[in-house]
Amino acid sequence: MFMFVLVCSFVSAGISLSKPLDVYNLGDRLDVKTSGIVGAENGNLNFGLVCGNLTTNLARLPATSFPSDEESEWNFYKILRLDDLEIANYSDIIGECQITAKLGEDGCSTNVFTISDDVAVTVSLDKTAYNPGEAIMIRILATKTNGDLLNGFVEGSNITSFSKAISDGVVSEVFTTSDTIEAGNYYLDVRAYDTGKSGILNEGSASAGFSINQVASSLVMSLGNDVAVPEESFSVGVEVYDQSGVEMSGTVDVKFISPNAKEFAMIVQTGDFGEFNFNSNATVGTWRVIGSFGGIIEEREFEMAGVQKANFSFEGSVLTVTNIGNVVYNRSISVGIGNESKVLNLNIGLGEVRKFNLKAPSGEYDVSVDDGVDSSNHQVLLTGKAISVSDLKDVGIFKGYSIVWVFLIIVVGGVGFVLFRRYRKTKTVGGKVGIIKRIFGKVGVARRKGGVPSRIKTRGIQEFSDGPNLKNDGMADLSRGDIGSAEATLVLKGEKDMSAVVAISVKDYNKLSDVAKSALQTTIEGARKMKGLIDWRGDYIFVVFSPVATKTYKNEDLAVKAGMGILNGLNSYNKKFRDKIKFGIGIHAGELVASKDRGKLKYTSIGNTVSLAKRIADSGDGKLLISDGIRKKLIRDLKILGKKEVAGNQVYEVSEIKNRAADIAKLKDLLKRQGN
Repeated sequence: MFMFVLVCSFVSAGISLSKPLDVYNLGDRLDVKTSGIVGAENGNLNFGLVCGNLTTNLARLPATSFPSDEESEWNFYKILRLDDLEIANYSDIIGECQITAKLGEDGCSTNVFTISDDVAVTVSLDKTAYNPGEAIMIRILATKTNGDLLNGFVEGSNITSFSKAISDGVVSEVFTTSDTIEAGNYYLDVRAYDTGKSGILNEGSASAGFSINQVASSLVMSLGNDVAVPEESFSVGVEVYDQSGVEMSGTVDVKFISPNAKEFAMIVQTGDFGEFNFNSNATVGTWRVIGSFGGIIEEREFEMAGVQKANFSFEGSVLTVTNIGNVVYNRSISVGIGNESKVLNLNIGLGEVRKFNLKAPSGEYDVSVDDGVDSSNHQVLLTGKAISVSDLKDVGIFKGYSIVWVFLIIVVGGVGFVLFRRYRKTKTVGGKVGIIKRIFGKVGVARRKGGVPSRIKTRGIQEFSDGPNLKNDGMADLSRGDIGSAEATLVLKGEKDMSAVVAISVKDYNKLSDVAKSALQTTIEGARKMKGLIDWRGDYIFVVFSPVATKTYKNEDLAVKAGMGILNGLNSYNKKFRDKIKFGIGIHAGELVASKDRGKLKYTSIGNTVSLAKRIADSGDGKLLISDGIRKKLIRDLKILGKKEVAGNQVYEVSEIKNRAADIAKLKDLLKRQGN
């Protein structure tokens, strides 16, 4: 449909041109419809396509071709191609154009419209990241500027190459990358176009980006030696390469499996060596070492050497020889007593213990034991007629201690007789409770050496049984590990979790008074209420909060609360006493490998989890400092005073733990009052 909106005057006639479309693409049909044409005896009616400063002739008609006594119509069309327009370059008609009609000096033109050769191309992928060799699906949509869907061709280049026809503006393609393609970002370039007799008419392009994942394809494991020796360092190196042979970073789980199927584990950084020390009784034979990374497993074998090793200890005049090696101990040992020595030819099985009784004329002797590799020296009180070493294995239990056993039998028989007599007298009066009271007295009453009764409450007995061991002066000895519930050691089988560590650095602990030590130990003990496990190492105390013990992963919160309790407790003590405790508190969170053994937490630090907490504590000087990771996790709960740098890490001083529950309650109360 055409609209006749433009009118031009020719002498006594008015001519109208149809309104063109807003946009045309090359190859489209350009329709021109005219009306109101009145012929004349001279001149020509010229139609032109004006684009910029160039005019392309569309048609020329003599004025005599139309009747002069009435208005006429004349319609024609042009295909926007080189051959139909009789032009040399499409650039002559690309852009904003008008159609003009002109007769002599008079003329008119249409509104401005656009002629374009552009194609809008959209390329979409089914994913943004792919594994090497994985199929990549693409969908291409091509639309010309005039809104028509493209019927032509598409070509792909860069990461892959393809060429195919496109119909109604849509086409799909699937391609795969090489299995050994290097990880990184890649692009697919797509070009879409259609053609005419004279070549390409309309054209457009687009790109789509995606990434190739780095996938581990090989694990190389090297051993420091083909033979391992118990108690000597054994190294394992690991390297991981991706699909293109590029070395990857990460950690490799390394597992040692003994001939009797016992397993030991450690973690090794790629591109590095891990050191492992086997126990002295590590099983002789062929061991397997298995490394795993991202589903790739590599296995190697090595031999465990046999080593004869014994431990020598003394219990009074008894020498104990324990085979702590991994083979039968069949060495000769020399036992020196004073100026004499005795040679024992031993044959001790794995894990077997042998005892030897030493005798000499009464006195204190320097006793030495030497097997040519290991030796031990002790001062021992001995009795006897002459120097001798006898194997207790050859002495019968009654033969060696017949007098003692006779005495014990008499005592036990006498006690049994007394109990029997008392039982008969009380069985109808107090029953079983009556006999217990008659024999042992009332519950909670003990006798001191002077015969003075001393009452010990049942609750007190329970507390001592569950609590710390005491020194003779009644003070808990944390520094000797009596109360310590955590131990830093190599954990071969455990759980690797994010844990929090509170480190307390005490300056000159051994110079503190007993009162100061007692106050320090009582304060540290409070951390156990939050399930913190204590590891005391000289001037340093570490309180470990591990999910293995706390059964929660919110250990940063527990650690800061425990640290604040310790800070307040020590500050309170220092205000009251002259003997000040100089301390610093540092808290950091990181990975620990931990396991529980008979109530004690055994842990291995990964990275700087413990060492950074220790360094922060050293810089504390009576303050509670936390690492940046702790601060970020508890930023809404803590009041921070300032920050500084420790070992290249930002640390922050904590002055207060906010009471968020109280703040919420105050806010609710304020809102309630405002509402009223």
